[in-house]
Amino acid sequence: MKRIFLMNTVFFTMIFGISSIPILGVKNQDLLLGFAAVISFLTVLWLISLIVKDASIIDIFWGPSFIVLGSSLIIFMDKLYSERALMILFLVILWGMRLAIHLGIRNIGHGEDFRYVEWRKEGGSNYWWFSFFRVFTLQGALATLVGVSIYFGYLNDNPLSYIEVFFGSTLFFIGIAWESISDIQLKKFRKNPKNKGKICKVGLWKYSRHPNYFGDLVVWFSIFTFSLSSNNILIILGSSLSPLIMGMIFYYITGPILDQAMIKSRPKYKEYMKQSNSLFPKFK
Repeated sequence: MKRIFLMNTVFFTMIFGISSIPILGVKNQDLLLGFAAVISFLTVLWLISLIVKDASIIDIFWGPSFIVLGSSLIIFMDKLYSERALMILFLVILWGMRLAIHLGIRNIGHGEDFRYVEWRKEGGSNYWWFSFFRVFTLQGALATLVGVSIYFGYLNDNPLSYIEVFFGSTLFFIGIAWESISDIQLKKFRKNPKNKGKICKVGLWKYSRHPNYFGDLVVWFSIFTFSLSSNNILIILGSSLSPLIMGMIFYYITGPILDQAMIKSRPKYKEYMKQSNSLFPKFK
């Protein structure tokens, strides 16, 4: 619990720190209001998780958390008529809904994910409130930090150019296609009874162990590009936090957790790890 409290403290401090940077005279509370909207959304979800006794429903609503952040920020920052803000929000909605639909189809009806089952055992009778901090507020803070490129993108008041739309959209659709194709390939691989206990090395999975995460990273790099035309270096640097934080989450947290789970179920996976990259494609 101490580690979770420390992580929440660090993430909350980062959010307050970013929101306190004076940029172009923007109201400092805008990002905090967006964060509050995300936490409110996830608090309702937490209450639902107590009823259905499944904290892993948070996974399905990870993408929609960013939609809540982007939608609330566009209102709080008075950017409803900004072409740039609307473009960013449109892309975030596409990404968030695709991810929610994919995870919903994959997870609903299959019980609570193994990670949350282990945490439930650790929490015991206190898990009902423990899950609020370990799962819901923690992911709310992470979503806000990863989504800061939305905030900084909205702050870029320069007119949206055709080059930005083409470059940013192209990167976005490459990322979401890479992510979607890898998800479909993995689902097809697992569906085949002959592949039980085997390691998926087909399609995009032969280039890295987590190609779906790589696609996610490209998506958030594309959102970052909408800040590059800004005349304010703080906006560009602030926006770059999104792909950096997302990459660190995949490389140091989510990826290793899944790798360890695979090692337990597939002994040859450890050797496979030595031959492959975790995130970035390794073309032979």
